[in-house]
Amino acid sequence: MTTKRGSLSIAGAGKASGGLYERVTISGAGRVDGDVEAESVEISGAGKIIGKVKANRVSVAGACRIIGAVTAQKCDAAGAWKIGGDVQSEQFKAAGAGKVEGSVHAQEFSSAGVTKIAKNLRAQRAKFSGVLTADGDVEASEFRGHGAFRIAGLLAADQLELELGERSWAREIGGECITVRKRESLWGWLARWWGRQIELSAELIEADEIHLEATRAKIVRGKRVTLGPECRIERVEYSEFLHVDPKSVVKEQAKLGR
Repeated sequence: MTTKRGSLSIAGAGKASGGLYERVTISGAGRVDGDVEAESVEISGAGKIIGKVKANRVSVAGACRIIGAVTAQKCDAAGAWKIGGDVQSEQFKAAGAGKVEGSVHAQEFSSAGVTKIAKNLRAQRAKFSGVLTADGDVEASEFRGHGAFRIAGLLAADQLELELGERSWAREIGGECITVRKRESLWGWLARWWGRQIELSAELIEADEIHLEATRAKIVRGKRVTLGPECRIERVEYSEFLHVDPKSVVKEQAKLGR
């Protein structure tokens, strides 16, 4: 059994062993070898923990690394951070350019900047601004974003709202209400000037209520479907209502029986 220790503070290039602490503070190029359990863990600069972290609050800022999973009530990450395992947290707030080399499970997830998740994201409420990438699936009750997402698998959200600022994609998108709009911005104007297409791409988009702009998909299926400008859809299946903007193209339409 590991004996609980006092607080641990490392500044500069110091090193220490993992264990049970009240508080852990690492700055500069400080390093901890081993798993850490504490009330709070704060890492700044180029600090590193070679092991798992469990704490009520975890905060990383700068070029920090945690080479292991993180379990926390609240986890804040900013700068060029990296977490080398799964993250389980009531609240996970990411900023800057960071990566989770596992899955993220959170009640509240927010990202500002560029966040990459090597596996899956599951959250009650998820929001982002900038670019969000997941190499697995994304599941949330609410999913709202400004910018772009790149999801290798399924994006499932009861309520999904996206303002496109860059090219986005997911293999499949499903939910109850899906709204995708194209955001006009200086970056969007520059992207078009450079020949980059600002659009959402998916093989299948399915929900009860669907409103899409600047979307390319093989199949769109829903009860009430509204296609705004710049959509390119191979087949639309609807049961109650369909509107297609004159600036959009639908190759095939099918009204389904209730």
